[in-house]
Amino acid sequence: MLNRFIDIERLIHSTKTAIACVIGIFLFNLIGIPAAQWIVITVIVVMCAQIYVGSVMQKSYLRFLGTLIGCLFAAFTLTVAGSSKLAIMVTVTLSSFVFSYIATGRENLTYTGTLGAVTTAIIMLNVQPTLFVATQRFLEISAGILIAAIVSQFILPIHASTHLRRAQAKTLEQLRDYYIRSMINHQPGEQDQDYQELDENIVKSLLKQRQLAKESRSEPLGSDFDPTHFMQSLYCEREMPRAITFMHNAISHVKKAAVIFHQMPGSHQFNETIIQSLNTLIAVIAAEEAPQDHIHIPSLEPLKEELQKHIEAPTREELIYVDGLLFCAEVLLNSLARLAALYHVNIYEAGNQAPA
Repeated sequence: MLNRFIDIERLIHSTKTAIACVIGIFLFNLIGIPAAQWIVITVIVVMCAQIYVGSVMQKSYLRFLGTLIGCLFAAFTLTVAGSSKLAIMVTVTLSSFVFSYIATGRENLTYTGTLGAVTTAIIMLNVQPTLFVATQRFLEISAGILIAAIVSQFILPIHASTHLRRAQAKTLEQLRDYYIRSMINHQPGEQDQDYQELDENIVKSLLKQRQLAKESRSEPLGSDFDPTHFMQSLYCEREMPRAITFMHNAISHVKKAAVIFHQMPGSHQFNETIIQSLNTLIAVIAAEEAPQDHIHIPSLEPLKEELQKHIEAPTREELIYVDGLLFCAEVLLNSLARLAALYHVNIYEAGNQAPA
């Protein structure tokens, strides 16, 4: 009942963020550092919007790097030019320019550049900017980053790799719905907003998988992420919507092909087998357990024979679409077979005995 109103993982993460803030305040008040607000501010900045261990670790490293560079930037100025108003103005202006340029480059450098500029400004705009202040700010911000990383990793960790499996299962659900809408429920000449939305959602899901994979790589403990396995799986998932899209275009341009896919026994069996195979893969990936089921890989011969039988005297354009349809159907079947093999799902190909 609680899950209907509250996201449990978000609740856990929010609790962890609050715990990290309390640890920061308690620890450094105990030691006696007066400006503990920078510790808490850093904890909030690092943890607040980063729910996964991998994202916190990755951004902690980048923010630590920015803090270090910003402190060195300020320390160099204080050593060479002192703390005159002109030196402060030039340093803050120059650091803002340099770090802004860095932050708008590669995506990962956004955090480094931003915190570098912030750290320099915090030090130089202090009431009395000195090397001691620069060192103190570096220690405070670094402590906040360290607390955030430790709490994220060791207190009820939420791993991106776990969510990656869920995202993969969700993508396959979208692919199943996309196939049903494109090939089974398709009506010639129909313009459907749902078809476009399904296509866009699949693209978004694939991008989300890439982001989760990137964060999974940064998880030092408790993650069983295999980059090679993921890239092979992602390749199969990317091939499937491409194949389905061209198959949809083919039956849209060859009217009799649409009739065949809707009414003929061979194509009906082909469609049912595709849907059943996707459902099996969805269940296996979502469960994260050893599969007990198998998938069927149908032969294309019945579909090919029906197309050749019912499309009489096809034009050159129709022949191209029909050949493309059969080719993409084979790509779809091969992608399903490769994906099943990656997750150790038994494969039953037409003409062989099904596994027990």
